[in-house]
Amino acid sequence: MSTDITTTHGTDLTIAEDQIAFTPQQEAALRHAGVNAPAADLAVFFHQCKRTGLDPFARQIYMIARQGKQTIQTGIDGFRLIARRATDATNGTLGYKPTLWMTDQGQWLEVWPFDTAPVAAKVTVIRNGGEFPAIAMFREYAGRKRDGSLTQMWDNRKAGMLAKCAEALALRMAFPQDLSGLYTADEMQQADNPQVIDHGPQQHHRPQQARQEPRPAPAQEPSRQSATDRLAAQLGATPAPAQPDPAKITEWSAIIAATDTLEDLQQVYHDAYKEVGDAIIPAKDQRKAELQSAATDDQPIDAELVDDAT
Repeated sequence: MSTDITTTHGTDLTIAEDQIAFTPQQEAALRHAGVNAPAADLAVFFHQCKRTGLDPFARQIYMIARQGKQTIQTGIDGFRLIARRATDATNGTLGYKPTLWMTDQGQWLEVWPFDTAPVAAKVTVIRNGGEFPAIAMFREYAGRKRDGSLTQMWDNRKAGMLAKCAEALALRMAFPQDLSGLYTADEMQQADNPQVIDHGPQQHHRPQQARQEPRPAPAQEPSRQSATDRLAAQLGATPAPAQPDPAKITEWSAIIAATDTLEDLQQVYHDAYKEVGDAIIPAKDQRKAELQSAATDDQPIDAELVDDAT
């Protein structure tokens, strides 16, 4: 495979057409540039350089250690170059739909006029008529400092940085043979983020000190069993067991399925609830739906069933 970085009269750093591994001079240059990787990782790096045609000594492609693992990266321009070469080599077509950014109200905009960060960015690559859309979420890709604040680049160019991540995802989908195993520096910045300790829908990055502070034990929330106990007390019965007997559940389910009216269902449901608690609710709900469905306009419903637990 010919590459743009191979020349007839090159230097010791030029990767030759028939070369199958880095030379000692090239490895020394990589070490000087900060690449201190095992031989196996260097072999993979060399393969990616040959496959993509990008020059590691011009910093078009590089390897960086992140959390003990070597990652091969390039810039978004490198992705675009690889995609263009692959397209031209097959006489194909390559294009894009307008980039979109999402507001916190779920609306997609073609221009991001706000100082705040968008929720997401969407880029659609069109290759040979096929569309390859990709969405990047800000909270998943934003680069942050140790104190949890955004890095300077992500703080100054929130929409632009996120759009580049979405474009890298879309290009990798459109050109899997050419871009698999390769990542842009923009989409890998999140790998250096401080540990995320809140795993809810909106993850928050907190400084190290906050992570070390002990958290008070959460208040005990009312359990389903306590609701059962309250209902049982209202009905003048002992609380239902935490784990009711499966045989009792089956027995009461059969009795409920045999009820003919909502009034009968209500009474049976009371008795069943005293013994097995919430475990009988699915059978009650199913029979209630069946009885209501069978009722007609000239056949009024016998009674309105009210859930005691509420």
